[in-house]
Amino acid sequence: MNPTPLPPPAHLDLTPPERLNIALSCAIVLAGLGLQWGASHVGHAGIAFGFAIAFSFLFLPLYSLLHEAEHNLFHRHPKINNTFGFLLAAFFPGSFTFLRSCHLGHHRRNRTDAEMFDLYYPTDNLGMKRLYFYSLYLGLFWLAVPVATIALLIYPKLLQNQLLQDAPSASAMINGLPTHYLLKIRLECLAVIAIQVSLFFWLDLQLQWYLLLYACYGLNWSSQQYINHAHSPRHVLNGAHNLKAHGLYQGLLLNFNWHLAHHQYPNVPWIYLPQFDDINRDRPGYLTAFIRFWAGPQPCQEPEPKAIALPKIGREITS
Repeated sequence: MNPTPLPPPAHLDLTPPERLNIALSCAIVLAGLGLQWGASHVGHAGIAFGFAIAFSFLFLPLYSLLHEAEHNLFHRHPKINNTFGFLLAAFFPGSFTFLRSCHLGHHRRNRTDAEMFDLYYPTDNLGMKRLYFYSLYLGLFWLAVPVATIALLIYPKLLQNQLLQDAPSASAMINGLPTHYLLKIRLECLAVIAIQVSLFFWLDLQLQWYLLLYACYGLNWSSQQYINHAHSPRHVLNGAHNLKAHGLYQGLLLNFNWHLAHHQYPNVPWIYLPQFDDINRDRPGYLTAFIRFWAGPQPCQEPEPKAIALPKIGREITS
């Protein structure tokens, strides 16, 4: 029998912090634009590099808020939730519908063979597995999103490309996209590109600094994306960690380090996740998990779990 997400206790008020989410989103986007403008106009490479590092951390909570919108937890009003989801995705940058479909698919496939990035079987090509691992988490994970944004607009048949179909993780992700979403995704890709190009010229940005800021963010974001799952049990719901992090960093991540709680209770807004700790599981330190992660893929010792069927992940799938 497939596992199903746990329902949160009915007596708890789990209303999303809607005003806080909106305020944080606006502040992060405006601050990010300010750092982009500053890097292009400060006239000093050292300061511009400092802005790039700040930008790379500033946009970590931007993704956390985007993640809330993907689960319909940013705001109870669907139009507000999806509008902010689109705007936050535009600064990631990528299509909100594309990112949401891929992420909800991740909840169904977590720790299956299609998402076994930190493990390998004896029959795997270990050299290729390591190359893919380090490429992915040294920036390719993020880079794939803006590249796909441009590619899907120009060449919608990209999703049927044989190279992608032959890659287990990529094929599992793209084959899970409903075909009727394609037009919406392409329209969002067009809007995202228009927003980015318009802001680039309106703010009079310099290309090298614009690219540097996003490159630093892509590296920072990619390097931390799988530490919440690496070395966790091969279980669709329990295959994650509640990592211990300094209070300031946990605040910056908007509790994204409480990732086991999120997978077990995917309908709980970020602000309440620390209330849902699994007392049967240890909480590794965030830095310890990060350092251990870079040892690369390890031998697989557990059987593959079954993926969760589409209707069983929760209300966010059908809304």
